Parts: sequence; C-alpha cells; structure tokens
Amino acid sequence: MLTSELIETLKTSEWDELKRFIQFRFPRMREDIFTALKVLKKGGSKPLSREEIHRALYPKSAFNDKVIRYLLTDINKVVFEYFSFKQLTKQPQKQQSLLLQELSERKCSNAFEKTYNQELNRAEKLGHIDSDALHYRYELHSLKAKEELGLGKRSSDIFEESSLFLDLYFVAKKLQISAEKINLNFILKKEWNDPFLKTILEQIDKGLFNNSPYIKLYRSIIQSLTEPENEAVFESLKNEVPKLIGRLSESELSDLYQYLLNYCIRRINAGRLVFQDELLAVYQSALEHGGLLTNGNISQWDFKNVVTIALRTGNVDYAREFIHGHKQLLPSSQRTNALAYNLANLHFSEKNYRAAISQLQKVDLDDVFYRLDARSILLKSYYELDDSDALFYHATAFRSMLNRNRKISDQQRKLYLNLIKHTLSLSRASADSVKINSIKEQISKNPNVADLSWLETKIVAVTDKS
Repeated sequence: MLTSELIETLKTSEWDELKRFIQFRFPRMREDIFTALKVLKKGGSKPLSREEIHRALYPKSAFNDKVIRYLLTDINKVVFEYFSFKQLTKQPQKQQSLLLQELSERKCSNAFEKTYNQELNRAEKLGHIDSDALHYRYELHSLKAKEELGLGKRSSDIFEESSLFLDLYFVAKKLQISAEKINLNFILKKEWNDPFLKTILEQIDKGLFNNSPYIKLYRSIIQSLTEPENEAVFESLKNEVPKLIGRLSESELSDLYQYLLNYCIRRINAGRLVFQDELLAVYQSALEHGGLLTNGNISQWDFKNVVTIALRTGNVDYAREFIHGHKQLLPSSQRTNALAYNLANLHFSEKNYRAAISQLQKVDLDDVFYRLDARSILLKSYYELDDSDALFYHATAFRSMLNRNRKISDQQRKLYLNLIKHTLSLSRASADSVKINSIKEQISKNPNVADLSWLETKIVAVTDKS
C-alpha cells in the first residue's frame, strides 16, 4: 500500500511537524485524517490493511472500501505536500529563487533589488563552483534580466551574464552526466557514442572554459575514464580534489572521491598493484574531508573496503584504529554485522584464527553483503588451524550454498568454487610435490580464484616444507 510506504519513512520527530504542517496548509482538513494518522503511527513498521484501518476508525460500521480508499488518497496528498515542503527547506537557494520570482510578479521592485543583491553577494562569497552553483547564478541573472525587461531597461549587460552562466551550467552538467554514463558502461559493457560530447571536449581543450575550474575538473575525470593508462591525470586529480574542499557540496565531493577510488580499483584489476597503496591513500583523504559520509554515516560497503585494503597493504594498525574509531559512523541497522565481519578479517590478518572464527559466528551468513567473504575467511581459518574435519565440513556447506544460490553471479561462483577446490587439494597434498605441482599447474591455467594471493602464499609455504 502506497500510504504505508510513505508513513514508514517518517521519523519520530516528524509526526508532530506533519500535524502542524497539515493544520497550517489545510486548516479545514477533516478530523478523521488526524485520527487515521494516529492509527498508522501506532501500527509502526507493520503495514495495516484497509480493513484494519476501517475497524480502528469506525468500529461500529461495516467495512466500506471506498471510504478508506478516499481517506488514504487524502493522506497521501498531505504527506506528499509535506515531503515537498521538507525538500524545499533543505534548499535555501531554491527558496530565494522562488521569492525573487514572486517579488517580480508582484512588482515589488525595491524588495526585488535588495534581495537580488543580497543573494548575488552571498553566492559570490560562498565561492561554490559546482553545477548547482552555476545553475543558481544563471537563475539569479535570468530573474534580474526579466525584471529589467519588465521595467523597460534595455542597456544592461545582465542578459549577457545570464547567457554566460547558462552556457557554463550546460557544459558542466553535460560533462557530469557523461562521466556517469562512461563509468556505468564499465559495468554494462555497452558501447556509447556522443558526438556532441566530442565537440564540447574539443572546445575545452582549446581553452574556451579555462576560467571554470569545475569544467576543467570534469574534463580530467572524463580523461581518466577514457585514457586509464595516462596515470598522470590521476595524479593531477588526486592533488586537485582536496583543494576544492568548501567549494563543492557534500554529495559532489563524495562523487569525485568515488571516481578516484574506481580508477584505483580498475588499475589494480589491470595488474598495477602499486595502486593498492594509492587506493588506501584516497580512502584516507576522503575520510579526512568527509568524502565518504552520507547524512553523517559511512556505508558498510566503504567501511569494509577501507579495512580490506588496509590489511591487504599491511597496514594492520591503521585497520584496527579505523574499525574502533569509526564504528559509530555505521548506520545502526548495519553496525553489528559490519563490526563482526571486519573484526574477524582483522583477527585473521593477525593470525588469530580462533578469534576470527568466533567473530564470524556473530555475522548473519545469509546477508548477501558478507556471506561469501565471511565463509571464505572461515575456510582459510580452518586450513590455517590444520583442522581437517572442520575444513571439509565447512567446504561442503560452502560449496552447496554456492551451487544452490541463484543470486550469486557465475563469475563469483567460479572464483569461490576454485578457492574451495584448491584449498582442499592443498590440505590433502601435505608435502607431496607431485600433488603440489598439479595444483600450481591448474592455477596457472585458470587463475580465477578468490583470494589468489593467500592461496599462493600457502602453496609456497607447503613447497618449502617438501
């Protein structure tokens, strides 16, 4: 039910605010709307059926579906308006733009001029350079141009300013969207051609937009996506992004850091393992400047990636400090699993295998986010402890899960099945050089193995013993 979806998103503090908003916006709204909202609030996270709502509102009347549907439609309407109001309060620039438009339509010239000058000065002092800032400057100049036109003024250069910021906004937004599409095509493997983008890039390279640092920034981002071997572009971006702190929105800063992170990952996948250290450095920079935060939280995905790359590059102390220093930034719904898994990964790196196993018992292995990596750590821990019974039992369960679960991609399934196969073979091989060489030959022919680096170190260790 649509109403349930809307109501579930309301925070405790928003219920009273919603009531006040309805009373202000719809002063003659019928009382059963407020009664129905109380019923829905009391229902909590459990969606109520139309019959249950009707029974709570009209206990002495027979169920009338039409009455409830009309009531829910009215509730949806007021909640939608409330959501629009909430969004507007988050965008003071939009509020001022609408205010200027209203002042202009009411012919309040003095109030318009004063408000316009205040907003223009504020925008210049903020010094924001992103596409939203460029669009706002265009809106301000456009409204000013319309105001002057209405007053019969023809000599002002405000029309030229408006046109300039429109051009800057258009090019900036075009580059931003193009970068997103090119980045997405790495996943979709879809050919995408945009002749107009080529024209824009040619003009940028000729110096047409040299006065716009944001446009130059996104030109470099697109170059990093289309010319990955040109690592000098990455170096330039890595140094440039932190300099723009304070001139970009939080979401924009997060997007820029994500491009840097994705570049490092692609270079690592291309065999440039030196970018593992670069990846950790970008994560550390993003953490320092708030580039990993969304509404004050860090996602379990980024949390896991920071710990993983820190351990992979041998920065065990940093991984430990990060886990304990940033755990409160995890969303509460994700915190238990995230902490248990990442502590297990830390314990494994410290060769404290029993502690790793103990931590993994706290992880929900049905959680798609952790199940493969968590089971992989369990498999490796049993191998390291030379607990053959537990190893073979877990390997059987792990293999069964991989073959049974259709949500796991074929590539992932192959990677982990090969890890299981080679780990079991290595456990059985003992010091038999013939069996060990057979494992080496199989991996050489098919290196698609999850956590290949760990497996290779174990093969070397067994070889040295034989």
